[in-house]
Amino acid sequence: MKSTRAILAGIILTVVLSASVVIAAQGVAGEWEFKSKFEAMNTEAAMTITKNPDGKYAGTWSSQWGESSLSDITAGEGKVKFTQTSDFGGQDFKTSYEGTLAGGKLKGTSKNQFGEATFEGTLSGTAKEDPFIGVWQINIAIPAIEIVDKMTITQNQDGTLAGKWEAMRGGENTISNMKFEAGKLTFTRTSKMGGMEFSLVFEGTVTGDAIKGKFTSDFGEREVNASRAAAKTQTQKAEPNTPK
Repeated sequence: MKSTRAILAGIILTVVLSASVVIAAQGVAGEWEFKSKFEAMNTEAAMTITKNPDGKYAGTWSSQWGESSLSDITAGEGKVKFTQTSDFGGQDFKTSYEGTLAGGKLKGTSKNQFGEATFEGTLSGTAKEDPFIGVWQINIAIPAIEIVDKMTITQNQDGTLAGKWEAMRGGENTISNMKFEAGKLTFTRTSKMGGMEFSLVFEGTVTGDAIKGKFTSDFGEREVNASRAAAKTQTQKAEPNTPK
């Protein structure tokens, strides 16, 4: 499903990272702040709602990414709720939707572990006796997203580098294959969230107190720019001396 994967792609490739680096011999000592922003975007899908003989709703969600299933569908007194489950790498990924229904229009908010988005739906054709049954054209507005994470880099006794990643949105994160050679910093971040696992590869060039590079994953690439936090601290105006 495009909206879910777009949100996920935005969250994976949008990184604001504070890195505490303690390998002075490698030339990257200090705290680094990586900044990147995933711009706001709109995406579309089609939702088909039917009603089973037992009176319960059933539904499917379709987009260029394929189809996903809908469950826990409820509608009444102008309120609609449902859960969308899509497959990502063999794992289920769930997004909940809640909105209001009136005059062939559906408006509300979707939520998952990566954030929120707003959605609007328009019923195709003439409304049935049940105003929720039919085919809906859904437009999802995904807001700009900025993430703040922390990475600490240390040096092992054998001279290799190791990293620890603390994500603002939780999940299990590991850093591997970290290298700093000829002014280039590279590493792989592997994340596990909600039963899913994905990897991003970072490659950047260190120049003085700046790093310019990109994260690459199955979702594409996103450029990031970093500055050494210690350098910014040194430029701040000194506080006046406090009398003893």
